[in-house]
Parts: sequence; structure tokens; C-alpha cells
Amino acid sequence: MRTSVFASLRTWCLLVLGAALVVFLVGGPPASATPAIRNAWETFYGPIPIPGNADCQLCHGNTSVPEWNGYGWDIFDATGDLACDGADGSPMNGTLSLDEVFACVETDDSDFPGDPTGSDNVTEINAGAQPGWTTGPNNTIFTQVATILNQDPVQGLEPYDPDGAGGAGGMGGMGGTGGAGGDCQRDPIPPEQIGDGTITVTQGQSIQAALDQAEEDTRIEVEPGVYEEPCNVDNGLEITKNGIQLIGLSTAAAGPESLDEERVIVRSTGTQRNGIVIVPPEVPQAAQPKGVDSLHVERTDCMGCHTDMAPPFPLHPNVPKIIPKENEPWLSDIVIQGITIQGFENNGLFTEHVERFTFEDVESIDNRNYGIFPVLSRDGLIQNSYSTGSDLDSALWVETSERVRVINNLVEDSVNGIEVSNSDDVMVMGNESRNNTVGAAILLLPDIYPNRGSAKRINLMGNDIHDNNRENTARPGAILSGIPSGIGILYVGVDESVASGNTVENHDFVGIGVVDYCIPFDGDPMFDCEVDPDVMMAPGFLADQAAENNRIVGNIVLNNATNVKPDNPFKDFAGDLALLTAGPRGNCFADNDFDTFFSLAGTLPPCPEDPPGTGGAGGMGGVGGAGGDAGSGGTGGADADNGGGGCTVGSAAPSRPSATWLALLCCALALSLRRRLRRR
Repeated sequence: MRTSVFASLRTWCLLVLGAALVVFLVGGPPASATPAIRNAWETFYGPIPIPGNADCQLCHGNTSVPEWNGYGWDIFDATGDLACDGADGSPMNGTLSLDEVFACVETDDSDFPGDPTGSDNVTEINAGAQPGWTTGPNNTIFTQVATILNQDPVQGLEPYDPDGAGGAGGMGGMGGTGGAGGDCQRDPIPPEQIGDGTITVTQGQSIQAALDQAEEDTRIEVEPGVYEEPCNVDNGLEITKNGIQLIGLSTAAAGPESLDEERVIVRSTGTQRNGIVIVPPEVPQAAQPKGVDSLHVERTDCMGCHTDMAPPFPLHPNVPKIIPKENEPWLSDIVIQGITIQGFENNGLFTEHVERFTFEDVESIDNRNYGIFPVLSRDGLIQNSYSTGSDLDSALWVETSERVRVINNLVEDSVNGIEVSNSDDVMVMGNESRNNTVGAAILLLPDIYPNRGSAKRINLMGNDIHDNNRENTARPGAILSGIPSGIGILYVGVDESVASGNTVENHDFVGIGVVDYCIPFDGDPMFDCEVDPDVMMAPGFLADQAAENNRIVGNIVLNNATNVKPDNPFKDFAGDLALLTAGPRGNCFADNDFDTFFSLAGTLPPCPEDPPGTGGAGGMGGVGGAGGDAGSGGTGGADADNGGGGCTVGSAAPSRPSATWLALLCCALALSLRRRLRRR
């Protein structure tokens, strides 16, 4: 092993800073962002006092639990809405200050529909009334799991409403979804195919028509060609039935060398937002838009709930912010194979609440936010697929999911190549990630922490991650936009994960980094953990934000940190390997081939010879071929001897014998070699 010590006076200064961070982050109590926002409000409105001496109850109900009135909830929503940039008259700069957020919600009527005066927030503030409370049992309380209607206001905060004007008229209902334009007429699906178990779609027919007419457990085969579905303004295709297998009879494998005439291509009509949406059909009643004039929405009617399908997916004012629950309806046994999804404004292939899914030989091309994007899903396989051109975010993102395998894919020309966030038991093996801003971002994030508050056992094995130095083109103001380019693998706030057998080369900034979430954002005006509303509204996140018990073992990490940009705010942390945690936190490094490193701890902590097991992540499993179902793979063992079949990683084992780790490493290196041979 080749190592060198990163020795300079600046390093010693940063080590002192690291020791101070240990005391601050470990020894001190977590800070609340509520006083900071309250103080910023008082500064913004100057001589106008908080109405009724409400203090924190200007925005909150019961301050001992996380709940908000309409005004507090509107402020929260505005913190993620770049339409508020410059709302206070300041120059637009792609980021949001609290002053801009306060100004942005001034024209809202946050205590609608109970407010008898119909006054907007700034009118109520100037009148000394409560912008978030109204008289009687007419208030709405928002929590992280529910929207509670018909509540009395907090007592003693009078006046709740300005004197004077009569009640405002009711809000008109939302207009219906307009058509996408174009000719919706397609050749009919032959009736004899319906109910037969297999439907074949040819050029001139509609794939969506086949999906609509198919029964559960139907196989839909699509002949090569370009298919546009102009009858839906938002989505190219919608799948809402169990057991659907959508099989493109493409004659070339997914990848940059395939030709259009060889593939089945689902192409945007020009304005559609999502390519293929796979969700249960019903929106739970608790998440339906509220108000007497609100329309019932289906789960596929994305714009019935959201004002924008770009992050952070803002909701219409009358739509409760409800966190999906484990017991909500699920779709199951979905296969997408041999399909190219191209040119959609937001997302390529999106799932929510889908279990036992296989995405095999899928291409996502120029779908700007997310290419392949399973959310709140489980027991899935993404294999032998290709994603490129997600210039605002991630080519392949596994979010708030569990037991997903990401095997032998190629991702390129995006901000993040592969992203895994707030997910458990994910295996990322044998993939190639190149020409992205970040090769693989493995994250615990606060904004989705209430949906899934865990990021554990996300293992990267045998991947070829190289030359990820692309300019960061993430949406200005998004947290991703502040991440420097030139990173191979980035673990942030993640626990109990293994990176082994990977080749990580030719990155301008960092090869493999392990980072506590709060450290890099210290002092940032929007994302510092003391002021970020997403952190404030995610109880437990501060206690969980540290990266702990991760193993970086047996990787080739060379020729990184060779072109660090002078304007990179984190330039002092560059290296083949980097550890930015407040103390070792159980993270360790062993048998890596590298030249340079940076560590706030001063050294890279070594790994014990007999590592603690982390249980079986499950085998690679079989993939459903053209005439069969997808295999489910191993389940994952409860001890060292009961992992799933194939290349497995442990889960909850007391220890794993050295021979088992050697076999695992050989398996990972074999997959890495296969990727490198294909690259050459």
C-alpha cells in the first residue's frame, strides 16, 4: 500500500477545528432552528411586534411536539420554492434567504378557509392580527404525519383576524387537466389478445391502451420503434396494476452504442413531465386536496397535487403534506425490460410503493431530473441498464427504499451518477459511473428523513467509478448545487456500509469520502443544521446525521485530488480518501491502494481483522427473461452463514470469517474487471 501524510500547518489547524467539532456535535445539546426563524421574522418586520405576543405560536400550535399552523406550513413550503427568489426586492441569485421567504408568503391567506375577512398575511400582520390563526374551530394543524382540520386556535393570542371586511368568496375548483395535444387516435388492440395473458403492441398502436385494457399479471410485448403517447399531459405511460410485465422486444442492449431503430423508445411529446409512472391507483383520503371545491385526484395525476414535478416537488396550497405509510396500498411484481425512455421534463422511470420489481435493459436518455427513480419501494433489481443526461440531478436514484440491488449498469453525463438516499440494504455492484459531477452519492437527507429515517448497509462492491469531473448543473438553490465536482464515492451521514473492490480513479477533488452531514454545511446561510427548516422538521435527524461504522476496504483509489479548483470551498479536504467526521465514529479503512488522504481525525482508522457482520443483503437473483418471471434473489441471512445466494453482504451477524470476506472481495473484483474490460 502506498500512503503519504497530508502535512501542513493548515492541516493542524483543521485538526484543532475537528476536535472542537467533536465537543460541539457530541457534547452539546442539539439546537432548535425555531428561535433563529423567529428572530429573523422580528428583524424583517422591524417595529411591528409579533402579533398577540404569540412568540413561537405565531407559526406553531403545541410547541412541545412538531406541529404547525397554516402560516408556519406556508413558510416551510416557501423555503424550497425558488419562485420566491428575489421576493423581498433583492437581486435574484438562485438561493433563498429567510427575508425572501417571509416576503413570498405575504400575499397568501394562510388561515384560509376559516378566516372570515379573507385577508392576506401581510394585511393581518400590519393589523396586529394572527396570519396563521382564525376564530373558532376553523383552523388547520399540520404535522409530519397528518393534517388535522377544524381545530380551535391557541387561546390568548387575540386578535385572530382584522376588523372590517366581510368574508371572501369561496375558492374556485381546480380546472381539469388539459390534453397533451396531438392525435390520440391509435390502431386498436385486437380484442382476442385481451385476457389472453399476453398483448403485443406494434407501431401505430398505443402502449397505454394495452396497459389500460390489460388484466393483472399480463405480459405486454412491444415491437421496436418510437412510441409517443399524446393523450396524457403529464405522463408518457402509467402502470397501476399488479403483475404487469412491459417487455420491449429491442434487438440491441441498452447503452450508448444502441441505435434508435433497434430499441423500443417511449418518447416525450415535448411537454410531458414523466416517462413511465408505476404507482398504486389511489391517493389515500388523508392526502387528498382539502376544501369543498377540491377535486378528487388519482395517484397518477401528479399535477393535481403538485405545482411542479421538480425538486422539492411543491404542493398546491390545499394539499396536505402527508407522509406515506407502510400500510398504504402497494403494487407488486412489476417488470420493465428492453425499454428506452427519452426526453421527459422531469423523470424517466418512477415508482412509488412498488414491491418486487425488476428493471432490466432499460435506457433513460435526457430525462432531466431523475432517470431511473424508485421511491418508497422494496425488493427490487435494476440491472444491465443505461442512464444519461439527467443534467439537474441523478441518473439513477434509489430513494427511501429497502432491499434493492443495482447491478451492472452504466450511468453518465448527469450530476449524480448513482444516488442512494435514506434507504437500507441496498447493493450497488459491478456498475460503471463516468463523466458525472459525483460518481456515487450515498446520503442521509433531512428533507426525506420523515419518510424514511435510516440509511444503513448501502454497500458498493466492484464498481468502476472514474472521471466524474462534470460541471455541476444542479438547479440553483438546491442543496446539490453546492457539491463540488470531481468526487468518486461520497458517503454522507450513512451507517454500517461497505465500499470494497471498487476502482475509483481520475477525480479532481476526492476519490472516496465519508462525511458527517452537518460538517460541510457549517455556516451556510440556508443549509447549516442550526437554521435549515428541513432539519428542524425532522425530529431525530441531528442525532442520526453522523456517518458511523462504515468500512472502506480493498479499493483502488488513485489519481484523485489532482486538479482541485481554487474556488472549491472544501479544497483543503481533497485526497484519494477523505474522512470528515467528528471523531472516528467506528469508520475504518484497510487494504486500499491510494496515495493521499485527508482526515479530521488525523489518521485513517484501521479496520479490525474480524469485522462485525451486517447480515445478508440477498443474492443477485435471476432476472425474468423474455419468457419467464424475475427471480427474487436471496433474502439475506440473520448470521454469517445464512446470507442470500450469489454475492451477498452480511446483516446483523456477530462476525464474518476472513474466508467469507475474501470470497466477497473476489466476487466484487471480478465484476469490476468485467466493467473495465467493457470500457476498454
